[in-house]
Formats: sequence, structure tokens, C-alpha cells
Amino acid sequence: MRNLKNTAVWAALSRLAMGIGLITLFSAILLLSDLAHRKTASAASQGALVQAGATGRMVKVAIVYFAPDIGTDHCVQGLIEGLNGSGFVEGKNLEVRRADAQGEMINIPAILQNYDNSDVDIIMTITTPCLAGACSKVKHKPVVFTCVTDPIAAGAGKSRTDHLPFLTGVGSFPPVGRTLDMMQKLVPGLRAVGVMYNPAEANSAKELSVAREIFRDRGVRLEEVAIAGSNEVLQAVQILAGRDIQAVWVPGDNTAIEGYEGAVKGAKDAGLPLITDECSSLPRGGLACLGIGLHQAALAAGKLAGRVVLGANPRDLPLAEVAVEEMAISRSGAAQLGITIPAEFMKSVQP
Repeated sequence: MRNLKNTAVWAALSRLAMGIGLITLFSAILLLSDLAHRKTASAASQGALVQAGATGRMVKVAIVYFAPDIGTDHCVQGLIEGLNGSGFVEGKNLEVRRADAQGEMINIPAILQNYDNSDVDIIMTITTPCLAGACSKVKHKPVVFTCVTDPIAAGAGKSRTDHLPFLTGVGSFPPVGRTLDMMQKLVPGLRAVGVMYNPAEANSAKELSVAREIFRDRGVRLEEVAIAGSNEVLQAVQILAGRDIQAVWVPGDNTAIEGYEGAVKGAKDAGLPLITDECSSLPRGGLACLGIGLHQAALAAGKLAGRVVLGANPRDLPLAEVAVEEMAISRSGAAQLGITIPAEFMKSVQP
């Protein structure tokens, strides 16, 4: 009886081991098949791009961005100018397809997957949410990104040289310390600044993590309100205005920039100066801006895209950092608030 039991147990264990072995084998085959598919798709895509550069056929590019605004226009124009530098001209040998997520992050994956399964040769993304989406959703096309605060925080890779093999691009981290310098000179005795941001945006989370340390070291209190949509910006400023602040700061947060008019109204109603990272938004209202030139960053990314179109492999192109500082101060905004503009800023004054 004992031998019979041992034999039965051994047979059961043998069948179990064989089952586990077969599952492991099939899993390995599927994994290798997926890797081979990615490599084949990447090689085919690169081959098509090289052929395009050699034959002069129409190259098709997709530009995906968060929402239409002046800043996005600067980014798009920079990308196209960068491609022009590689000999690709819209209407001649370059077809540009544009798509925006209408300010909703939930729309980004579907847009990217649509282009990834289309006949475009390369996908170019603008803003961190679109880059983050590309990192997880794009499987077949090369990607070049721009107008992004911190590509590593967005999931592009571990470092500028150790990044996802199918993408490259340009990051531009804002000069947070210099922004606080400007605030303290425009508002002497500055004690507290109010800021609203969307914590779901990796760029905003990273910028705020840096800002907290800088503001704390300077002895300036940073009051924060989290927002989930652009329609919450006005209410966020109203909440901040009740916390004894002396200025409102709109960082490079896509959600906040989308609802920038709400920030302008809230700050104006409270008699508070409004400072932003996005100089392209200053014509919409506010006192001043200090940030990164979006056009310069996009131009550099467009040149990278041109290299990819001509056959360069994105895995061989390190992520770049282009952060050309730009500043502007509204003369009318300062007059309305009774703020005296320091002489050192006069060259940056606008009407």
C-alpha cells in the first residue's frame, strides 16, 4: 500500500512539474516573440526612414500635444523648423499630422495608439503627459519629445544615455530659484507664495519637489492647492488668497496653464501679483514670467527628429537638455498693482 501511495504521489508530482515546465517554456517563447516583434518593427521603421531620406519620398510625422495654446504653437513651430534644417519641408517632402488631447490626459493613450498603428514614420510629442503616454503606449514607431520639464520623471529612462530605445528628445527644467529671486525683488518682504498644480503631472510633481526645498531655504512659505482640471484654477486661487499670501505662482503645469484665465481673474480680484513659468501666457494677463524658451527647446528636438528620419537610431541619441531662460514683466500689470519695477529688470519690461 505504501509503495502504491508513493507511486501515485510521484506520478502527480511528475505531472505537476511537467505542467510548470510547459508553462515556463511557453512564457519564454511569448517573451522572445514579443522582443523579436519589437526589434523587427523598429528595424522596419528605421529602414523606411532611411529610404525616405534617400529617395525623397513624403515623410509623414505626427505631432501630439496636450492642448492648443500659444506655448504649443511655439513648440510645433520649433519642431517643424528643426525638421526643415534636415531638408524636410512641409508640403514638399513632409506631411505633418497634428492631434491634441483637448486638455484631458485620458485622451492621450488613444491618440498615440492610433498613430502608432498608422502609416506615420515618426511620432513627436509635446508636454510631459504626452511623453509619459508614449513611454507606455508606443510600440512600433520612433518617438522624439520636447517642451518637457523632466523626461526621466516622465518615464523616459534612467538617465540621458540609458533611456527607452525607441525614443529621444529634449528636456527643459525651469529655473525655480531664479523665479523666486524675481518674486522677492518685485514683492519686497515676500513671506508666502500660493501655487496650484496637478499632482498627476510628473513634470509638476518634480518642479514642486524642487521648489519646496528652495522656498524653505529662503524662508518663504509655499502654500499649495492640488487641482485635477483646468476649471478648478479660479477656485484654487481664491483658496490660496485666503492663506495670507503675497503672490500667486503658476508653474509649468499643463492643467494650470490651460485654465490660466482663472488664475488671472482670481489674482486680480484679490489684488495679488501673478507670476508664471510660461512667458507665452503673459499676454493673457499677470505681472511677470520667468521660464524656458519653448521655441529653442523644440528647435533642438526638431533637429533630433531630422536625424532619426535620416536613419539615426533613437537609442544612440542621448536625451538633451536645452533651457534658454526668458523673462518678461508687464508694465501695465505692475502699474495696476502699484509695484515698482527694479532697474535691473527694465530690459524685460513689456507694455
